[in-house]
Order: sequence, then structure tokens, then C-alpha cells
Amino acid sequence: MLFDDLLRAARTAGHLAVPSSWAQGRTVYGGLSAALLCDAMSRGTERPLRYLKTGFLKPLEVEKPFEIHVTTVSHGRTLQVQSAEIVQDGIARVTAQAHFVAALHSSIEIETFVAPPLASADSPGVVPLRSSETPVFLRYFDNYIATAGLPFRGHAIPELGGWMRFRDPPPHFSATHLVCAIDAWPPAAAPHLEAPANMSTVSWGIHFAEPVDRLDPATFIGYLARVNFFRDGFGSSTADAWDASGRLLAKSYQTFVIYT
Repeated sequence: MLFDDLLRAARTAGHLAVPSSWAQGRTVYGGLSAALLCDAMSRGTERPLRYLKTGFLKPLEVEKPFEIHVTTVSHGRTLQVQSAEIVQDGIARVTAQAHFVAALHSSIEIETFVAPPLASADSPGVVPLRSSETPVFLRYFDNYIATAGLPFRGHAIPELGGWMRFRDPPPHFSATHLVCAIDAWPPAAAPHLEAPANMSTVSWGIHFAEPVDRLDPATFIGYLARVNFFRDGFGSSTADAWDASGRLLAKSYQTFVIYT
């Protein structure tokens, strides 16, 4: 099932069982879980999504039904806050909170982001992210590594990034699609590993700088994540995502553990 097929199924039935093709180890791919919650919280509001925070509490099993519960936390003139959780077997597995902020008139505009000069996806030396060592869900993405360090090669380079898009472009691109795509990249510490290892996201937050509804779904989006620190198996990273014109779309903040 393509990503949009899963979105339609969740919207129609109110519950869903994710096929094993979207597995990440023994659980559902985390970017898909977060995106399903994001989509559920986005329904019924015209305000742009500005912040999404996701917590992964327990493994969400593939091929087993679950439900999504949404709660309106607050609904003010400018800010609307929604929370949601995925419940499977009566247990909350994934939680999220989203902030939707109405656009305000302002004479102030501050831009500090400069897109890094990464080689294009078709340049020599730029390699696909998907391989025999990566999770099966990556079949749904068309991602290319443009940084020097490759995952699981023992490269002492604290960054990872390149270009990303859906292998089968959706008819319409939204913030929910961006959420699903961003998490397809391994943690930025992955190049330091000499072999694949079990990894788990503890918390994940995204600040959305720009509405993405007008993006061409077939166009590559830039991505670059850098490690803030990693010690005792626990780490933190910050990532940027930008469009073809170099305009910042979102900043992602992730904490993760790696079992080595």
C-alpha cells in the first residue's frame, strides 16, 4: 500500500492495520506512525501546521489493527492545539501534539537559513540510501546520500543528508507527507557505525517554517542532519529540510538511542 492509500484507509475506517512492507524492525516505521497522527490532527482546520512533537512509547506492531484518538487541547483565535495517540491492544503506542497557527500580518521577516551546497541527486558519487542493509519501508522512497559519510561504514562524519522524495509521487503534497519523508533517514550518527544496529527514536519535534502545499510532489527535497552529541548510546541531532529554491521548509529535532 502506498502512503496515500494508508491515509485514505485511516480516514475512512477510523482504524488501520499497517502491512509489513512498512515495517522498521519489529515495529511500524516511525515516520508513518507520526504522519498518520499528523493527518488525523490536521482534519477540520485550515490553519497551517507549525509544530509537531511525537513520542514513541511502545512498539506499534504491523499487521495488527489500531485506533487513532484525537483531542482538542485548546482553540484560540490564533493558536489551535491538538493531541493524538495511537492505541493498539488497549495500550498507547505513539503520541503526538500539533500546533496550528493562523497566519498574522507582519512587516518583519527574518531569514537566516542558507541551503548547503550538496551535489545533486544525479551527480557522480551520490548514492541511493536504499540497500540490503536498510529497512523494507524504504522501497517507498527515492532518497540519495550526498554527504561524505555512508551509514554503517565506520565513517567518522557526524552528519547525513542528501535528497528525498516519494518513489511514487502523491497527487498532492502536504505537511503530513513531509513528516513521513523526513524520518526515512537513519539517525545522523549512523555513518559512525560499522554495521547495522538496533536504533530507536525517543522523541521527535518538527518546526515548520513554510507551508508545503504548493510543492511539486515529484521534486526532490533537500535534507541534512547533524549530530549535536552522542554518548552512552544516547544522542541528539538537528536537521534541515528545504525546497528546490533553497527555502527552508522545516527544522527537525530528534533524540535517539543506538544499541551496539
